[in-house]
Amino acid sequence: MSNTWILTAAQMRWADQETIEAGDTTGYELMDRAGRAVAASVLECIPDYGRVLIVAGPGNNGGDGFATAYYLRNRRIPVTVVTLFPSDQLSGDSLRHAKRAMEAEVKVREVSSSETLSELDRWLARSVMVVDAIFGTGLVRPLSGYMIEAVERINTWERPVLSIDIVSGLESDTGAVMGAAIRADWTVPIAACKWGHWLGEGRDYSGQVLDAVPIGISDATLSAAYAAEANGLQRALLIDDEVLETAWPPRKRMSHKGDYGHVWIFGGSAGYTGAPKLAALGASSAGAGLVSIVCPDDIWSVVAAGSLEVMVHPESTAPWQQPDTNVGAIVAGPGWGKARSQCLMQLLATDKPLVLDADALNMIAEDESLQTLVADRSALTVLTPHPGEAARLLGISVQEVQAERKNSILALTRRYHCWVILKGNETLVGSTDNEVFLSPFGSPQMAVAGCGDVLSGVIAAQLVMARAREEGNAAIEACMTAAVALHGLAGEEHGWHLAGELAERIACLRQGIERREEG
Repeated sequence: MSNTWILTAAQMRWADQETIEAGDTTGYELMDRAGRAVAASVLECIPDYGRVLIVAGPGNNGGDGFATAYYLRNRRIPVTVVTLFPSDQLSGDSLRHAKRAMEAEVKVREVSSSETLSELDRWLARSVMVVDAIFGTGLVRPLSGYMIEAVERINTWERPVLSIDIVSGLESDTGAVMGAAIRADWTVPIAACKWGHWLGEGRDYSGQVLDAVPIGISDATLSAAYAAEANGLQRALLIDDEVLETAWPPRKRMSHKGDYGHVWIFGGSAGYTGAPKLAALGASSAGAGLVSIVCPDDIWSVVAAGSLEVMVHPESTAPWQQPDTNVGAIVAGPGWGKARSQCLMQLLATDKPLVLDADALNMIAEDESLQTLVADRSALTVLTPHPGEAARLLGISVQEVQAERKNSILALTRRYHCWVILKGNETLVGSTDNEVFLSPFGSPQMAVAGCGDVLSGVIAAQLVMARAREEGNAAIEACMTAAVALHGLAGEEHGWHLAGELAERIACLRQGIERREEG
């Protein structure tokens, strides 16, 4: 997985300053590189040849805007910069870039009150594209006065908008809207992604988040920036689809089902017989060679009757504990009910990788002895809560989980000493090494019953196929992030509305990845 860092505003400021103080470059040069990269993005996104309007603020984001204007003008693009502040407030590197832009014949106009907003309207009417360079990551208080009016006018004109680093009006660390925010079509992260691109309302306002553009800050410095904050987070990365090819290599011609592992799923109860079957579909669709379901005796006939490709065992006679039984990974919880604590204790005592979902999580949340067993396990353990289950596991409200998803997943990994996949918009993967990985994949189509059950099966399948649990956290990371990415990418596809159909999409994508060399 390539390093696309996700930083807080404070971490990004630290990385900028550290790079400058180390003598590797100057603040002026960092701004220059940002402007050059943003100009290139504008040229890729511009809908037609015509005037580009850059709306600039007084800080470094505005300086990036002036640097962008200079490089666009060098490409003979007509450019106007409208500043939303008195021009005498410019200073430092931003002032130097503004002077260079004006020397290149970039038009600069000033809007510093409600009475002068007509100047913004005049240039919005004449532009084919807008570059938002107003606030960036430095915004710390809600917008007010004519700033809100300016943002509303930009949104009303419906010109395509590209935001530099982060949409103006979004809080960089949470994605919260600070009074009002630009609705961008594209956002160009500078040096690293910011949490506000993905959390809160950030995804709704950021449009397409383009690849983070390098400006001369090293990976080592970006990595070291995490130590600048005291929450213990060691690393945060964006999951990309490159991890899929490693996770699902081409299948050898001389292979058989035993080469691809055996997933065991414990779940089901009266009224909830579909959940373990969906988990089984997830495991099969992700490539597991064998899948078995273990369910309570009273529903065995119902589950078995609807499971052609899966072995189904009543709990009283299930052979999973016999020495000669192949158990690669276990999923526990889908549709299980909360009366299976004794069986859950048995599973927690095994040395097999264990994926805990749904009612397994609810039982753990209510029983301190189960919590201790989870935290004390030496074998790989994965919790897969949705926000409600995460809230119960932490003893807080769902609203608190959603408001602080990053801190919530760190709290879960630390309390339970295991890997955690916090489902929801922009699913997070948390490691036992205090690392967080964010998945940009998925869609609102996935807000349907059973999708989480499918994911638990995909995770287990990836664990048994990779056989990575003895290879340390790097290999486990690849398994977790690949499973979440494949599940989310399948969810983005059109033409499905049921969780069982999602499993079919997963299978098609996975087979395409495995057969890529044939193409």
